[in-house]
Amino acid sequence: MYIMEDETLQAAPEINVCHGSTSSPAGGDACTTNESGVGGGSSAPGGQQAAGRCFEQDGEEECAMHYSVKSRAPDGGWGWMVALGTFIFSTLVHSVPYCFGILFSGFLLENGASSTTTAWIYNLFLVLWHFSLLLANPLCQEFGMRTVGFTCVSVSSLSIILSGFAPSVYFLYFSFSLLGGLTVGMSVSIAFSVLPPYFDKNTGKANTLLVAGGPMAQVIFAPLLRYLLDLYGLQGAALIHGAIILNGLVAVSLFHPVRWHLKPWSHEAPQTQHGTLQTLMPRDKASSPAPSVTPRSTQASGASQPAPRNRSVQRLRGSLSGSLSSMASGGSEVSAGLAFLADEGEESTPGDKARGKNVLCRTLLRVGERIRTDVGVLRQCRCVILAVTITLTQTTFLNFIMMLPFVAKAAHHSLEDAARCIALLGVTNLVTRLVVSPLSDCSMFSIRLSVMLGYLLRASGIAVAVLSSELWQLMAAGVVFGLGLGFSLSMFNLAIVHYMGLDNLRPTIGIVGLAGAVGFPTLGPLIGLIRDLTSSYSVSLCVLVALDLLSVALWFLMPAAQARDARRALHVRTSREATCL
Repeated sequence: MYIMEDETLQAAPEINVCHGSTSSPAGGDACTTNESGVGGGSSAPGGQQAAGRCFEQDGEEECAMHYSVKSRAPDGGWGWMVALGTFIFSTLVHSVPYCFGILFSGFLLENGASSTTTAWIYNLFLVLWHFSLLLANPLCQEFGMRTVGFTCVSVSSLSIILSGFAPSVYFLYFSFSLLGGLTVGMSVSIAFSVLPPYFDKNTGKANTLLVAGGPMAQVIFAPLLRYLLDLYGLQGAALIHGAIILNGLVAVSLFHPVRWHLKPWSHEAPQTQHGTLQTLMPRDKASSPAPSVTPRSTQASGASQPAPRNRSVQRLRGSLSGSLSSMASGGSEVSAGLAFLADEGEESTPGDKARGKNVLCRTLLRVGERIRTDVGVLRQCRCVILAVTITLTQTTFLNFIMMLPFVAKAAHHSLEDAARCIALLGVTNLVTRLVVSPLSDCSMFSIRLSVMLGYLLRASGIAVAVLSSELWQLMAAGVVFGLGLGFSLSMFNLAIVHYMGLDNLRPTIGIVGLAGAVGFPTLGPLIGLIRDLTSSYSVSLCVLVALDLLSVALWFLMPAAQARDARRALHVRTSREATCL
């Protein structure tokens, strides 16, 4: 298995790559090293011969785990099917939170539910949604990404159907808040983490399909569910909505592990800035410690090995075998995205998967340990800035959407006028995402400036709403805020990959979710309390402006955070090398 020398993981002894043996800092080398300090099995002719024997005996799947093979992201091909799957998947799962009011408002009013009860049902959903982001990565590592995805889609559909047949208002705490919150959150994490490893040069174009899913859910499902309610009532609409969500099973089936589709590097192929999987790390982490590889001892040459478990892996044997000519010359060539190459459930240690009466306890312990490891990414200042700013801006986004009808009413406008403002906001958000995300593939594009511009536009839009008295001014506020949403939210996962690297994508998404699970129930009621104390929506909106401006200030500090994390990583690496010597 791969041992990554990241500061978020346990320190591992330096191990030379050689065929069937290892070296230990405590004792003598178990294999002969060449002049470059690399094990004999890694030299150009000898390494290829040893790797060739590995392919003949073990098969490409096992051999890929023994050797560091320079491979590159598919950057197309099946990756476009994955991008299409993320669009369908994201559109369907986002229909659950965005259509809560349309689908269940009549039921809640008929049963005399108070505004507090309604708010608690929805906010508990949001808290569990964000908390489940922390659970997604450990569960995907334990059971496999597609297994978790299939389960989430099925339970999300069941959540809507059960909510449609709810015997009382309080049943929605279980059917919608608990079941829906946990599964929708993990679904969002899977959608945002499955796509980046597939692309290099066309990351922004592929990301366009992913980020368009949320706004499309608003555009499609809001009028559709309203029509179904008028035609079939709540139970019929819930049944149809749940059946539509089940189409997400088809989308999840497209989420192949990226290791099935890796392309080998030939000696003639030019290695660009994003050539190998190693360079999928952001540029600011180029000086971070290189990962090491622990080779597993190969069996005797006469021992028979089982065929690869998956037909897709068998079909890829020929294409991946060509990558042996580009065998890495040392641990520094190991891909920085290797966490995505062995994160499926079938790659877990066989001994840990042994059946028995304590299998549930062992599984829970492994998941808990992985959660603890993921939380360790908080030691990096970049992760703290990402988590805090995303939580602050998500709070301003949701509260502005919630308060906009009340602001319109206070300015003597109708609810239809407020609905038009929100519709303009959504359309502007969608169009901006479709334009900005492909631009991120340009060399001159700056993710940091895009995010900061988005936060500034959002703050400007809220400020316009504070000062507006005419309807056109309120509509202009919605347009400006929608522009800000498009510039900032379209860069969500791209910013995480750029600043944290592929290996930290899922853990960072989990930390963002954890921050949201803490921040939403704290900041949301605080803004409501300010409104009650001041009896003014303008003051509450000014607080939202201040939160967005605070996020801009924190992003000004991102280069300093990068420098601090680089110094800390260098210090950790130097300490480990001194210990090994």
